[in-house]
Amino acid sequence: MKQFFNTAIQGTVLGHPEPGHTSHTGRAFVAFHIVHRMGYTDRKTGEWNSQPPMEFDVKCWNPEHMMFARGLKPGTEVLITVNRLVPTLSRNDEPTITIYPGSLVTVGGSATARPANRRGQRSGDLVVTPHGETIDAAAWPEVVTGDLTMVHHG
Repeated sequence: MKQFFNTAIQGTVLGHPEPGHTSHTGRAFVAFHIVHRMGYTDRKTGEWNSQPPMEFDVKCWNPEHMMFARGLKPGTEVLITVNRLVPTLSRNDEPTITIYPGSLVTVGGSATARPANRRGQRSGDLVVTPHGETIDAAAWPEVVTGDLTMVHHG
């Protein structure tokens, strides 16, 4: 299918990114929450009119995106090129939109993302599962990373 347009969303990171994995396959991801604020200047009065903020969940499956997302801090401005927008329900059963990013970058003078170093030498490591899938080492049991031929450093 041919893509006719691209969508980009700029927002502020709320809270800290959370690593996770799917229950049925064990595939790792990193999720975080952003808020997008917008408004406009009224031509007649010159006043800024802000609109209600829009909140999005962002779920990163790509290994490079996961490493980038783990280093995000609350308050960081990010620009996300959208691969897919999916309407979902939050943990509180409230409707939300989940973004699956095509690319992630920090914007302007906000705090820059850095690779997270939360688990010592395993932070940022990728492992290849027995089925050939590359996943975040933090989401896989310790016994897999015991074989150094299975570990790839990011």
